[in-house]
Amino acid sequence: MELPFTLQRLPSEALEVLRFLHKHRAAATSAEIQEGAQLSARLVGRAIRRLVNFRLVQFHSDRYALTSDGQIAAQQLLEYDAALAAKSGGRAELPRVPRRLTVVMPRVLRANTPADLFVGVNPPTANMPLLPQPAHITLRVSALGGTLSLAEFALEVPVDKAAVPAKLSLTPDQAGRAVRVRIDAFQAVDADQLQFEPLGGMYFDVRVSMDATQDSALRAVGMDMLLKPIRI
Repeated sequence: MELPFTLQRLPSEALEVLRFLHKHRAAATSAEIQEGAQLSARLVGRAIRRLVNFRLVQFHSDRYALTSDGQIAAQQLLEYDAALAAKSGGRAELPRVPRRLTVVMPRVLRANTPADLFVGVNPPTANMPLLPQPAHITLRVSALGGTLSLAEFALEVPVDKAAVPAKLSLTPDQAGRAVRVRIDAFQAVDADQLQFEPLGGMYFDVRVSMDATQDSALRAVGMDMLLKPIRI
């Protein structure tokens, strides 16, 4: 059984919010969603924005509730979960593990000159649950106003340490015009790495100098991801 196409387009944290709101059976505040779905405020905010855009959740008086379409989507999600549990012999799905994707780059680039970007995944923080085995993620990248050396690459996320970062180059097209970079992350959710689920995406702007100068001081941007433990 596959998830409906609409649900496939949602990041994992949005699916967790759908599960919680269906179980909660009532409108909930952001704080209640954070506690009930065990998500950070940043992940809840990102999930809610996607669900509202998809018209699956509505906002009223500081509370969030499923729309009629959201109730249908949540029921489809629960049916999918039940089918997966039956396929795995009734074993409950393990809770997802939060990790942070980080991109490090120079603060200011020079037009028509390649600059290195490093993309990795931070180690787990103290008291954070660990993955039962390494996770495999695929990252798709694009740039508006510049050229990237790669359009897609993969990272292996170790259980208890940072991922070895990938290195790619970004070449701005025009002096004084910022480059907008977008990254979308997907996780392999089967042992053969044939099926993938979205983990979310982000975009950020990189400044480009008006002249030939380049600021080599580094800056970092990132996003939280919820990685799915995979049983082998």
